[in-house]
Amino acid sequence: MGKKRLLMQALMGGILYFGISLMLEKKYTAEIMRTEGAEAVIFAIVYGAGLWAYYKFIKK
Repeated sequence: MGKKRLLMQALMGGILYFGISLMLEKKYTAEIMRTEGAEAVIFAIVYGAGLWAYYKFIKK
């Protein structure tokens, strides 16, 4: 799996997380968006690391 594809999947996962969490929150203040954005970045990093580990070690 290429680095570009892995990066794009992690980025899209973060964007989906951000969008869904905003819809569930039903509040769109700057503080909420900042908090959800930070959580989305953390999610994207963890998701990307998980994908990398999966393709590196498990799926051969």
